[in-house]
Amino acid sequence: MTRQFAFYQQDDEICIPEWLQNLSVVTDDNQLNDYQGYFAYQQVAGQDFLDFYAPLGGKIVSMNVDLVAGQVAYRRQHGGGRKQHIAKACGLKANWNPKVLDATAGLGRDAAELRSLGCKLRMIERSPYVASLLQDGIKRAVSNDEASDLFKSGYELFHGQSVELIEQLSKKEQPDIIYLDPMFPPKQKSAAVKKEMRLVKMLVGEDPDADKLLPVAMECAKKRIVVKRPSYAPFLNEEKPSMSIESKGNRFDVYLLN
Repeated sequence: MTRQFAFYQQDDEICIPEWLQNLSVVTDDNQLNDYQGYFAYQQVAGQDFLDFYAPLGGKIVSMNVDLVAGQVAYRRQHGGGRKQHIAKACGLKANWNPKVLDATAGLGRDAAELRSLGCKLRMIERSPYVASLLQDGIKRAVSNDEASDLFKSGYELFHGQSVELIEQLSKKEQPDIIYLDPMFPPKQKSAAVKKEMRLVKMLVGEDPDADKLLPVAMECAKKRIVVKRPSYAPFLNEEKPSMSIESKGNRFDVYLLN
């Protein structure tokens, strides 16, 4: 019988991340076939990266969170600054650096982009698996000379259920903006769906309570709620936004509160 996920511990000195400590620990790679996927550390340029591995399309593929290089770095350097769609949706202006609560953090890329534009981010991720990957990426970014100033403060991660934590965190420090990007099924289930998104879906599962996020967010945000949706998706909670900003394949539904 195939079980869900495991942690592959290749070295006794490796510490299992706090949100993965309920996983079965495997030390023999012959046992990995008993699981749908597994977490393990791999060394990249002298650093330990936490990766998730799973079979897709007849081969083992993997993903990790890298906030220093790759797609995040490219968007930081060439994304268009405050002229890009996410910045317009959040209402970013020259002298306004809002506090943003990203209640569906995922792999942290949209939050990283907003952080690079000057916003202060708090993030919530309900999946312990995805949260662990993001936490690992933050730890490495903080230790990087080029990225440390961005991520050592103003980029804070919490693990738990967003409906509960939105209210708790807002009582401590009311966010100007609450950002939502709930999981939504792809229009076509095919190999064209990116490998990474298929792995994320495997880890996160369904998102049946996404509609509940919007009314809670409306009670807790100070200025606006921004909801990222696929272009073909209905409005969250069937609530018509104040305006929508279209981008390639996606749109940002904006709910103004003042």
